[in-house]
Amino acid sequence: MYRKVSILLAALLTLASCSSEKDPVVNYKLYLDWPERQLPDFSKLGEPDITGVKNNFDLVDIDETLNHYALLLETTLKVNKEEEYTFKVSTDDGSKFYIDGELLFDNDGAHGPITKTASKVLSKGKHDLRLEYFDCDKGQSINFLYMTPSFSWRELNDHLLADEERATDKADFVIPQIDEAYSRFAQWKGSDEVLVFPIVTDVHTAGRFTYKHIGHAVTAAEAFGADFMVNFGDIGLNAYPATENSAYARQIVDNTRAQMDKYDGIWLYTPGNHDWDAGEGKYFTDDDLSGFFQKPWQERAGENLHLIPGKTYGWYDVPGKGVRIIFLNSQGTGTQNGSYYIFDDEQMEWLQGLLDSTPADLPVMVLAHYMPHPLGRWTNSTPTEETLASNQHVMDILSAFAKKGTLIGMFTGDAHVNMYTREEGVNYFISQGYGWVVPDLMLPGTTHAFFDYQTNLCIDVMAVKPSKREVHTFRIGAGGKDFDCSFSY
Repeated sequence: MYRKVSILLAALLTLASCSSEKDPVVNYKLYLDWPERQLPDFSKLGEPDITGVKNNFDLVDIDETLNHYALLLETTLKVNKEEEYTFKVSTDDGSKFYIDGELLFDNDGAHGPITKTASKVLSKGKHDLRLEYFDCDKGQSINFLYMTPSFSWRELNDHLLADEERATDKADFVIPQIDEAYSRFAQWKGSDEVLVFPIVTDVHTAGRFTYKHIGHAVTAAEAFGADFMVNFGDIGLNAYPATENSAYARQIVDNTRAQMDKYDGIWLYTPGNHDWDAGEGKYFTDDDLSGFFQKPWQERAGENLHLIPGKTYGWYDVPGKGVRIIFLNSQGTGTQNGSYYIFDDEQMEWLQGLLDSTPADLPVMVLAHYMPHPLGRWTNSTPTEETLASNQHVMDILSAFAKKGTLIGMFTGDAHVNMYTREEGVNYFISQGYGWVVPDLMLPGTTHAFFDYQTNLCIDVMAVKPSKREVHTFRIGAGGKDFDCSFSY
């Protein structure tokens, strides 16, 4: 029962963000605890455990830890002119695909990914599509594409091809929410000199239009007079179909970069656990990610931005502010050894050396995607011993530096919650991103502002007063001032 309630809550929290982006809408019915190794007769299953709407025949927002379930996906396809439609569907495990009640292919049974292709001439008008699917155990996937002589392979919706007529207008909600947060910032700032930067994190653009919020954060940066901007990662490169389609993965990169390029200043990026294994392995290495999201700003920053060759970590000395920003890679070697959330030994040796050479009176901020503090483990998953050891290593290095140097704190994303705590003289802060969270899995000390990203922002602006050793975060959008945070160092 606990399992079903947690999954149901997760599904409910995603409905607002998946229900009305673009037609056609896919209606789905999810049946938990399906014990067999073949598809059920859905007409005999009774009421589903979860119902909702999606944008495609896919598993976006279906809990990837879930096994043994049956899923029914249905939609109506509008055909503008009569021509032959070719459908290509790969599933792990079994599936059946129908058009207007006619079985087009049978891919039933427990198996790894198997692709079926079938063609049918569709007349002008509306046609009912139905995909029956079940998962047995281990791997699970649905990859659904179609084409005609008029266009190449596509999904039911090309997620990242924005419908500009339906795109949200900045005047509708972006500017008012920025103005509201800026008024709090201006009152706190007074006449003091400050260091300011907006944070975007966990936008998970694969399968959503959330990449637009990077551009909204640029608007906030301009309003606040930001010194630079931070992208904590989880852009969404390792979500289907980006993992299997290099062109689609590149489109995610290009859409994200187009939003980041709207900012005239410097971006600092830390790779997330959802930024790996994209485009059939073509976008995978540290050098790839650095090339997309770090190196473009190196020339602009000059000698102030130091990127370690072949890596995705380095540091940035903010001009005129006397603050050093260190940005880390918390993913270790990504999926290459099957582990995430690892600050590898080579990087930690580099970090120790950099901190040893940093003047004691130079304030230092440390950025990463993942929070090594235990509150960063916001779900009931159990980290590997390797992960736990690397996390403790980071915390030990920071606490040792805090005793002799000037450490503002460590700031991360990843957890889809907000959290602040102080331990061993180190401030730890997590900024909430655009991902959902199951309330029952949230640890004490963490909070989450629920929202519809089509009408709300979720951006934390970090502000530092070096002269008074004060830090204040200002939430733009979801949760408002209730999610502001203030501490000293």
